[in-house]
Amino acid sequence: MKKEDINIAVDGNRIEISAEVKNEKEIKNGEKLLRSERYYGKVYRAVALDQDIDGTTTQAKYADGILDLRLPKKSSAAAGRISIR
Repeated sequence: MKKEDINIAVDGNRIEISAEVKNEKEIKNGEKLLRSERYYGKVYRAVALDQDIDGTTTQAKYADGILDLRLPKKSSAAAGRISIR
């Protein structure tokens, strides 16, 4: 799979990873076609995490068939007191 074929989307605490694979292979003997193989497939995975993800600082790396995602938590608003009226 090529890294161009992988799509990653982040929405709040949900991350979606999808990819499409296309392989075509032909073996010829001169002008004569001996064998033709085609494989097409799609994969999709969605995961909901406990906390929201900071979409501005996420990082993704793909090397040797391994997808490495760095998904930092979104910093929550500072805790404060609420006055009662």
